[in-house]
Amino acid sequence: MQLSRNLVNLCARALIESMDVRDMKHLAKRIIPDYDLYKQSGFPESFAIPSIDAAKQIVGDIINHHLFFQFVQNLIHMNQEGFMGNKFKIAYLNDIIKDIYSNGYLFDSENQIFVENPKVQKTRNWGALQEGESYTMAFLSIDIIGNTKIVQKYSRSIVQTTYTELNYIVHNAIDKRNGRFWMWEGDGGVIAFFFGKKNEDATLSAMEILNNLYLYNKTICNLSEPLKVRIVVHSGVCEYTEQNSYFKKMEVMKTLGEMEKKHSKPESICISYPVRMMLDGFIADQFVSLGSNSTSKYYRYELEWGK
Repeated sequence: MQLSRNLVNLCARALIESMDVRDMKHLAKRIIPDYDLYKQSGFPESFAIPSIDAAKQIVGDIINHHLFFQFVQNLIHMNQEGFMGNKFKIAYLNDIIKDIYSNGYLFDSENQIFVENPKVQKTRNWGALQEGESYTMAFLSIDIIGNTKIVQKYSRSIVQTTYTELNYIVHNAIDKRNGRFWMWEGDGGVIAFFFGKKNEDATLSAMEILNNLYLYNKTICNLSEPLKVRIVVHSGVCEYTEQNSYFKKMEVMKTLGEMEKKHSKPESICISYPVRMMLDGFIADQFVSLGSNSTSKYYRYELEWGK
């Protein structure tokens, strides 16, 4: 996000009017653990740094470290919960947040972080996840069954049209639930969910895709046979990365692969136990246990009207 001079000055004024230099230094260390205000400002340690100089230095250094959102998130936390046993009323906080909103970002109160406004832009990390940091996320993996045979049997134009229409069905389901494509290859892909009820969002997206694909096959599909997919949904801790080659090696991807290979079937959805545990009762009841109800790790949903 491009920061205006007015926003930068407003942040400095917020520090000056809300806390003393000692608290400013503690706040800075919370964001940058090894931060040394005297070293950064050039003031001798025997000198009491004026509030205006301290505030401008800290805000400038935080921006240079690309930690501006973390800074404002900490101000919001201080305003709501206090800091080091003291209560704070952060001046100009509403004005700072309004400026950020006008730049296409929203504050997610559940996760206490700023995220991009999906109506303005959509990126892989929601404008929030940091490279190398670990997060609990839900993943939806979709696989086109018989991809090689489809490519060999039909003309390039029919294949392109069919897969474009499938992509539209998938996008339509995940966009309304703030999902993000992390991988999309010729025969399917992986979609990530992070905010809100992520397990429910991933599961409902999968159910919507399966239902709409059934209607698509009955109406406008150009193939002489139904386009079939299998879908698996799993959640777990995942280290954020922009590199798919690294992402493919993570444990969560290995679990998705195992579920797809051993427990999924055409025209169905397989979800893991951690996902089912977080679902609304009515939704969870749509999934049948694969094994004993007391020990099952996986559950399946199939279309009843397709049988």
